[in-house]
Amino acid sequence: MLFPWDITRELMSCAHWADRLVRADLIEGIIVSENDYTSNFTGALRREINARNIAGLRAKVQVLNPSAEREIGADACIILQNDMEFKAAVFEAKWPRLSTHVDTWDSKQKSTGDSHFHSQLTRQATQNHYAAIWEMFYCEYPFHKQPAYFPPEGSACAWHDAAYAATIGRPDKTSPWSDQELKNLLEGQSLTIADVIEAICICKKGTPLPNGNYLKAFGDGGAPHEALVITYSKAS
Repeated sequence: MLFPWDITRELMSCAHWADRLVRADLIEGIIVSENDYTSNFTGALRREINARNIAGLRAKVQVLNPSAEREIGADACIILQNDMEFKAAVFEAKWPRLSTHVDTWDSKQKSTGDSHFHSQLTRQATQNHYAAIWEMFYCEYPFHKQPAYFPPEGSACAWHDAAYAATIGRPDKTSPWSDQELKNLLEGQSLTIADVIEAICICKKGTPLPNGNYLKAFGDGGAPHEALVITYSKAS
């Protein structure tokens, strides 16, 4: 395990409440875009962790790669680190707007004609050897009134492996993903953000690497511009 169980449990709770708080803002119309939600979520997660004032546990934003240009097909990065090793986790955010729109959350890329989401999943696959990667779908429905394949209080998450297998299996890689395809992906395997954090911390997802160089987790694809770095030290 990356952290003791009590620390993992706290991080799961922090992630749950950060997501739930930002979903409340999305429901109220305070959040206006995917990037807005993602920024607010990572900020809320950082504040939740630090506000609990747990001995040895801290969170901060750190620049990893000043020249990065979002080439890895993901929106945000979280580094989880103990005294000896770390794991890198990245996610791509989507806001399907299912309550008001139909089949509008994906589009064709002008440069290639391919599905944008398919392209993102393909780029993510090059990082999947070390990083824990998931897709995170935001939900503007009132609490407990969302579609059955969304969690009642937060966002719906799917591991990259499942999403990548689904996109590779599509007969037409150029057509945008539909709402039905999203439903097919999430039905029966929709995860909460707490589920995701737990799987990373108990070493079911992601590969631990020795501390000292976060860039190792991203290989030739290059690290993202910045990350939320969550550190637990027994010595603190």
